[in-house]
Amino acid sequence: MMEIYRILDELELLLKGSRKIPLTGGKSLVETNRFLDRLDRIRAVLPEELDTARLIMAEKERIVNEACAEADKYLEHSKDHVARLVDDNEITKNAMSVAEEIVARGEELALQMRQDANEYADGVLSHMEIVLRKGLETIEQGREEIRQILEKDDV
Repeated sequence: MMEIYRILDELELLLKGSRKIPLTGGKSLVETNRFLDRLDRIRAVLPEELDTARLIMAEKERIVNEACAEADKYLEHSKDHVARLVDDNEITKNAMSVAEEIVARGEELALQMRQDANEYADGVLSHMEIVLRKGLETIEQGREEIRQILEKDDV
């Protein structure tokens, strides 16, 4: 993630440090090879960032599956507990109450774990989206400046 930021910073410095063309309203000359080199480096780093996002999604899925398994354990535990306490009516009432609490707690825990995993994954994906958008905006801006320079040279 930091590598993309560093390359984008280099692109920004390259654009800001480029020589301005007089009487063109702030247009600049950019060293095309240096600019294209930075774009190639971004392209090389992006697959790593996407792999990281995939790993995060896999981790989210693992956490959700663990939460479901934990909820199933609570459910099985409560069923076993209820089956052992069915002997007496009063014990049965208490067992049902305890079982319902265990099931409710298991469901709450599973829901909370799912929500936490989804929020974490959403946060990471949101951050990745921002990074990728900034990268694309910088690339589009650079390409536009290069097109303007090329159009000026053609005129």
